[in-house]
Amino acid sequence: MSDPTTSKQFYTTGSDEGILPPVTVVQRKRQRTMRIRVKDDAIIVSGPASVPKRRLLQFAEEKRAWIRSACLRRQEKVQKLAHKKEQAQGTLLLRGHRMNVYDFPVPGLRKPTLEEHEHAIVYRYNPLDHLPVDAIPSENTEMIQSNLFTPHPGTDLVHDFYRRLAKKELAEKFRFWSEQLPFTPSRLSIRNQRTKWGSCSSRGTISLNWRLVKCPSSIMDYIIIHELCHLRHFNHSRAFWDTVRQYYPGVRSAKQWIRNNSDEIFADF
Repeated sequence: MSDPTTSKQFYTTGSDEGILPPVTVVQRKRQRTMRIRVKDDAIIVSGPASVPKRRLLQFAEEKRAWIRSACLRRQEKVQKLAHKKEQAQGTLLLRGHRMNVYDFPVPGLRKPTLEEHEHAIVYRYNPLDHLPVDAIPSENTEMIQSNLFTPHPGTDLVHDFYRRLAKKELAEKFRFWSEQLPFTPSRLSIRNQRTKWGSCSSRGTISLNWRLVKCPSSIMDYIIIHELCHLRHFNHSRAFWDTVRQYYPGVRSAKQWIRNNSDEIFADF
């Protein structure tokens, strides 16, 4: 059996651009056309299994200018996200707004907590948990304070905070819209989807991404209505979009918001 993938390095002609990510060729039995997908660490050129790898590589060569442009746009996007991340330090995104995270040291606390309070999020932690690894335990409070890191809640704690909110708030919205729309889902699942906002299975299970609680309430509504409408139209046909607009007229503005903000939300900062 032949190797389904082939890699090749692309070199740009401009010295200021350096080397593009390696090109990986993928042949798929069910794919009908040739496609190019630019990622941070690779350029994926895929096509039908009947198309020779040499032709797929030639296709990539023909699209070299487009690939270079796409890579530059992606680099700019990465830089903008890095800048946003730096500006967002000490905050968490919740319901479309950045909320300050206030540190609240609790000596002797066994397990850190992250909880929402009015207009703020409170991070309770044991100060000793933020000592450098090589710090020497001491009863001197001043010495301990001088060795403290700037406390930030860990990724697992932040994700757990969002999931707890999602299970409550998304479930409430889901029940509301399930009663408003003439479609009957079998159940709701809150999931950690890395690229999707939600999905609808052939068995009627609606899956929603817990990251939706970072979005404005109207966007949560849009995604839930979108997935519920798939219970009638299991596609993205004109009939499907007409049904979505019947219950959510602001589809265009919701799509625009998602395009403008999805990178930041899925970057998890």
